[in-house]
Amino acid sequence: MSIFDYFTSKTADDLEQKPLSPPLYRKLAAALNQAGEDAKARYPDDGETVDAFVKVLKEVCKIRCKKTPGADPQPIKAAARFFLSRDRMSAYACLLPPENGGDGITLEEFLKEMHCEGIRCGILQQDIQREVECGYLRIFPTARGARPQAGENGKVTELFQRCEKVCLDAQAGGLVDFSQDIQMQPIQKGAAICMIEPPVEGTDGLDVTGRVLPCPQPDSAYIPQGENTAVSEDGQALTARVDGILYSKDGLFCVQKQTLIKGDSGQLQKPWKVSGDLYVQGDVDGGAVIVATGDIVISGKVRQARVTSMDGTIRVQRGIYGADGGTFLSAARQVQSPVVEQAEISAGVSVIAEMIVNSTIHCDGTVYAMTGRGMIAGSLIRAGDSILCLRIGSPAGDRNHFSVGYPPHSPESWNQLKTELAETKSIIKKLLANIADLRRKGSRISEMEKSVLERLVEQRNLYVEKQSSLTAELSILDDLLRKRSTGRIQCQKLYPFLEVQIGKLTQEIATEEENCNIHAVDSWILFR
Repeated sequence: MSIFDYFTSKTADDLEQKPLSPPLYRKLAAALNQAGEDAKARYPDDGETVDAFVKVLKEVCKIRCKKTPGADPQPIKAAARFFLSRDRMSAYACLLPPENGGDGITLEEFLKEMHCEGIRCGILQQDIQREVECGYLRIFPTARGARPQAGENGKVTELFQRCEKVCLDAQAGGLVDFSQDIQMQPIQKGAAICMIEPPVEGTDGLDVTGRVLPCPQPDSAYIPQGENTAVSEDGQALTARVDGILYSKDGLFCVQKQTLIKGDSGQLQKPWKVSGDLYVQGDVDGGAVIVATGDIVISGKVRQARVTSMDGTIRVQRGIYGADGGTFLSAARQVQSPVVEQAEISAGVSVIAEMIVNSTIHCDGTVYAMTGRGMIAGSLIRAGDSILCLRIGSPAGDRNHFSVGYPPHSPESWNQLKTELAETKSIIKKLLANIADLRRKGSRISEMEKSVLERLVEQRNLYVEKQSSLTAELSILDDLLRKRSTGRIQCQKLYPFLEVQIGKLTQEIATEEENCNIHAVDSWILFR
């Protein structure tokens, strides 16, 4: 019978019918109090359980100390009493001494009673033997349950930094920080983005009665799988499905499909034509020819090469150091480079640099050199909008030619048409003179001279038609260049010489100036 069943079988009347032996009970109670304090000192985490056990033991001792009136004292055998913690993860025991010459208790009897009490798991066999040998009225643990051992959740180890998708186009103002490498992470198809560790199952627990305590199921790892990524067949990695640029969006890793070329590996010995975006790792040189429909990013330098972005932007991270007549870059949107030296550039929206030297630039929008040295020297620049920089020219006297405010090829075309029209008129004048000389001969003209005259008349007619065509084209450009332009050239410092053209107005600036805002008003080009 367990200690709990024993108490429920007794009534208050049974306890009151037998007189108590006060000296013996006080002695046992004092010993139990001390045993409880000793146990709590040894096992401080079980203080609540020990206190509750001491209280039960005192009630047991009250029963053992009751005497039957008029009867001789009966021998009382030593007894083992057990107590479970509230969560059944610990079992405690105490040996009560025999009374009136009663028998003691053996280890085998102790273990048998413990088994009958339902304590079957986590038995502290060696501790029990030692404690039993130490005697009575000691409170000690006899069993400890095993708590569930939690498993490990799945884990993802990221091999790349989380970078947002790069937008190459600079906003209004033309500021690009070339001192910082552009945050682009090229990745090849099949390369691992993250390593995936599967969850590790935990271990179920047992309380001292043998009841199973299930452990919680571990969670699988959250895999940040985005566009153009896939989990490998063995489930151990998140990989790129295509060559391209790795970026993060909404907490997911994605790959922007993009052709990857290593510029220093000899891959550029043949012309490259790419549909979409292109990333070149390294330098571009050796007369390389590159054409892409999308954006082009070159992590190194451009030297002797021809690079074209048909619908996007070109970004050269380390600068353009060209060869005279051998370096051409053309972009539908922007061309960005910290240095543009000895190169021909064409851009549909803007050109952004820190220094432009000895170069030719045609840009439908604005040319910026507003960071770093912000210098333009020895260059021809035609900008459909404006030219904004910190400094124009140098003390060495570089000559610059700028036109602003009109389609970049209009001033050149206008000058070429004027020159060609003048040459055509001159040729027509000579032809007319030769025709007149031959016609004055009248009937004295020879057959050969007649043939020459016919050819001269034919040439005159062709050149007259050409004159009419050139005059019409020039008239159209005249109308365009007469329109008022909002284009301007701004700089903090200007060194001579600068030839400015705004529409049909031209002016050469041969003086050193500061804080210039060069623009056209009516028929004048103003500096401020």
